[in-house]
Amino acid sequence: MDKGGGSIENTVLFGKYQLIRTLGHGRSGTVYLAFHQELKEYRAIKKVSKSLAGYGQFKKEALLLTSLSHPGIPVVYDLEEDCSNSYLIEEYLEGDTLYDLVKGQGHLNRETVIRIGIQVCDLVHYLHSAGETPILYLDLQPRNLLFCHGYVRLLDFDHAGRFYEVNESLVRYGTPGFCAPEQKTGGAVGTYTDIYQIGALLYYLLTGHIRDGAAPIDDRALGRIIEICVREEKTRRYPSIPELKQELETLYSQTGVFKENQSSSLILALAGSRPGAGTTHLAVGLTKYLNQAGYKALYEEQNHSGDVRAMAFRCRSTKDSYGIYRIRGIAMKPFYGASVRLKPVEYPLVIRDYGLQWKTVREAEDTAALWLVHGGKWWEQDAGAHAIAELGAGRGFAVLYNGVVSGMSPDFPVGVSPDCCFQVPYFKDPWRLGKGERDFFEELVKRAGILKGDNGYERRRKKRNLRG
Repeated sequence: MDKGGGSIENTVLFGKYQLIRTLGHGRSGTVYLAFHQELKEYRAIKKVSKSLAGYGQFKKEALLLTSLSHPGIPVVYDLEEDCSNSYLIEEYLEGDTLYDLVKGQGHLNRETVIRIGIQVCDLVHYLHSAGETPILYLDLQPRNLLFCHGYVRLLDFDHAGRFYEVNESLVRYGTPGFCAPEQKTGGAVGTYTDIYQIGALLYYLLTGHIRDGAAPIDDRALGRIIEICVREEKTRRYPSIPELKQELETLYSQTGVFKENQSSSLILALAGSRPGAGTTHLAVGLTKYLNQAGYKALYEEQNHSGDVRAMAFRCRSTKDSYGIYRIRGIAMKPFYGASVRLKPVEYPLVIRDYGLQWKTVREAEDTAALWLVHGGKWWEQDAGAHAIAELGAGRGFAVLYNGVVSGMSPDFPVGVSPDCCFQVPYFKDPWRLGKGERDFFEELVKRAGILKGDNGYERRRKKRNLRG
């Protein structure tokens, strides 16, 4: 059912667009997900009534979008109409809105906030530079921005317009908590208005709530950047988007975050010595930790367990066009096999869960770090020793003793340094990590040498293994 009250079941528009579901409602109309029956592709269709008072603005929005070409902005394919409505046929952009992301997992870590801020600056600067006069977006709020596989996309150009057009209008639109002072008072808007809104957006992402007056931010460096953006006097804000972006990039370069401009993904692999060793539990926990720490990490199933699809079914998650599910804030790719061809998507970090397929790991040549999950109970030692022997101590891997019985001290395997053996702390939920689990995973990634500034990083990439 359409939330507006009408059924969309079995509705086909213009002989080719099969309506699937309602995506949302905006100020000017309703947006549907549709399937192009001939091209076998999804589309977003925005329906606007011709009787709407703002119908003229909708037509301007359509013309504006046709003049833009940027990967973060939806492509306009067509503009159709019937006797009552007009329909804007757009590219369907996948992902979670920043609002849904914060609502689901709380405020984001500073590295992710900065990375998003840099991308938003790129998008807005493109608009400000696309033509003889700047295009102002004027509604940079979390519901209008999608986050998909680490990339930001802009939605809903209801409020956007060229500088002279929006200033000629007597109406000033804006979202409470994000609109600039000049939007509230009816003053002239400009590029400085979008800069204010970027600051308000960063505040929301960093704190998890809408900016209220001069509420302080604990992060002094990022807080200073936000404070400059949201100054009441527009002349005291950043004079341009590039200057704001430069400040964010400088701050980002000072973090301990893994570099994202590398030529290929860094593969971190886990395999279990026996059934029930807890490989998937640890792989999910590691992926969650890395994402929380500001890394862009993908969990990739490399076994036949079907666990990812089972999790997706329980969480009512559907895969996107890249074949990836979003499950409780983690991007998870199930096992497809060599015969399946999917759209490529790049992640700087890929966590591969090989399950019991440790023999497959032995043949892999692209693994930068390998952890063998070893049972911690005395009756599990033989299986672990067998797996270690098969892998070969010279292969370069660490051993994670999971579920160690109280008072037991497992013997270090022959040929494996004690520095490469870790006892895993008990944790019940891999999606909710406490300080002990975070400290444990931090030690693992430090040993793998993947933090920016660790000189061992390049060395380990060349050797493609973990040596403690």
